[in-house]
Parts: sequence; C-alpha cells; structure tokens
Amino acid sequence: MFDLCDNCVRTPYFSRRQFLTRVGMGFGALGLASLLSEDSLFGADVGAASGPLSPKAPPFPVKAKRVIHIFAAGAPSHIDTWDPKPALAQYDGQPIAGGRGVAMPSPFKFQPRGKSGIEVSEVFPKIAEHVDDMAVIRSMYTDIPAHEIATVMMNTGSRQIQKPCLGSWSLYGLGTENQNMPGFISLHSGGGLPPGGTQNWGAAFLPGVYQGTSINTSSDSVDKMIENISSPYVSNIEQRRQLDLIHQLNELHAQDLQKDAQLEARIEACEIAFKMQAAASDAFNIQKEPAGIREMYGNSPQGRQMLIARRLLECGVRFVQV
Repeated sequence: MFDLCDNCVRTPYFSRRQFLTRVGMGFGALGLASLLSEDSLFGADVGAASGPLSPKAPPFPVKAKRVIHIFAAGAPSHIDTWDPKPALAQYDGQPIAGGRGVAMPSPFKFQPRGKSGIEVSEVFPKIAEHVDDMAVIRSMYTDIPAHEIATVMMNTGSRQIQKPCLGSWSLYGLGTENQNMPGFISLHSGGGLPPGGTQNWGAAFLPGVYQGTSINTSSDSVDKMIENISSPYVSNIEQRRQLDLIHQLNELHAQDLQKDAQLEARIEACEIAFKMQAAASDAFNIQKEPAGIREMYGNSPQGRQMLIARRLLECGVRFVQV
C-alpha cells in the first residue's frame, strides 16, 4: 500500500499478487455498484443467516418468491403449441425457400382466449383458462439448428462462451430460504443428461456454490434419487468433525495464499450435503402426499417431477428446474 499522507490510516502491506487481485476486483465492484441496491452492495440484514446462500431482498418489489422452470427438452413443435403460423396454410405442401422439405401447417386450431386475447392452441384447453396470468414470448430463436447448442443458449443466454444459467443467477441475487437444502435443484429423468449436459445448470464464472444440484428422478426410491449424502461408515458426529477440520485447513490455505473459489465451492457442497441428510429425504418422498394428490399429478416421470418440485418449493428452495 502507498502511504499518501501522515494523517492516512496505515494498513497492512499486501504482496504484489494480493494487491493486483484486490485492485482488479475493485474495478468490477465499481461497475457493479450502480446495478445493485444498497442492501445488496453492503450486505442486507438477514438475521442469524449468513453466507453466500443467505436470503437477500430483491432490488424491486415483487410477488413471486420461488421459480419452477419447466424446460421441455425435445418438446412438441412451437407451431402446434404457442406460436401460430396461419400463413403456412396457403403454402401447405409447397417447398420452402432456403430450406428442405415442404411447408406443413399445424393440424390444431388456435383461438383467442381470456381478456388478453392471446391465441392458444386447442391442445391446451386447461392452460387456456389461465392465459391472462401468462406472458408468451414469441421472439426467441437460435440460428444454429442443433439441440445441444440451442438448449444451452436457452438456459444460459449464450451459445459460445459459457455463462451462468438462469437458476444460478437467481440464487446469486436472491439467496435461498432453506439453508439445509440446495437453493437451485435441477430434476431430470433417466435417458442420460439433456443436450448440453451440466452447462444447463452450471454457474460458469460465478462461485461454484451457485450451480444447480442435479437429481435423477427416474427411481421411486428416495435413497437412490439422493445417493451418497450420508455415509454408512461414519456417524453424523464424525462427519461434522471431518468438515470442521476441512474448514480449518481451508482457512490456513486462505491466509498463506488466497481464497480458492473451487475449493470453497467444494466445501460448501459438503456442508449442504451434510445438512440435507434429514431435510432432503422428507422433501423428495412423494409417498407422504395423499393418494388423491399423487393421482392428480399422474404416475408418470413428469408428474412425479412436478410433485417433487412443488414439495421442494414448499421447503424453501429458490429455483427448481424440471
């Protein structure tokens, strides 16, 4: 540090690496300051909860507190669902300029519904009853017709440089209400990962603690859905001692060198897993729901996922992707 005057408060000297790191982060903070509310910038009062996942107040008044992101990978055509193309009827069976094959209009009829007059396909008679509470966006597209790239672009907004996904940004900005559960959970059901893989729920350049926790819901068994969060070999007391030792070693590492984001994320993941041992087993157990409710959701992979998603939100999880 530079002593500019006799009246300046003297602070400990930094190494060259520490100085450049802190100055570099300072430039980023200056640019970020105008985007954040005062509480977000200087730390909102969250009571006893503290840490990167503690709940934070949003910069604007909102009604929604939680998110279910239903991402229908490989879903039905937009032309049959939410994006009517009436002009296709006059080109039915004719070649499309610059493309392959011929034009094919939707076999389903669209009609305005609700006070908003949004056109809804006849395949959604029940959803159409709630169309006035919906926002339908028809301007999104990708110019690369590949599922993997388009899926990642849909989740992260980027098709080239890896960026944080929507769930990671939500968790970063708002935290989560349940410190015993991951704040962002992505549910998938068998058949391998969706196109694009882990990038769809990744944190990219954000700290790893904000990445999603992927859960395979193809099994009805809670123990198989959330494997390896409890050890059959050591007690909870011993696990707590192990985590405390890791924290102590990490503090020594931070003092001698500097904080390692990947190391911090790994330790935070271990902490969450330790806390999840009781809370998660209850949240993922849909057998605790009345039989009539389970029947309403349907005994299908998607029905079970949606029921689990609802239970997770009720437990205080901020963002659930189905």
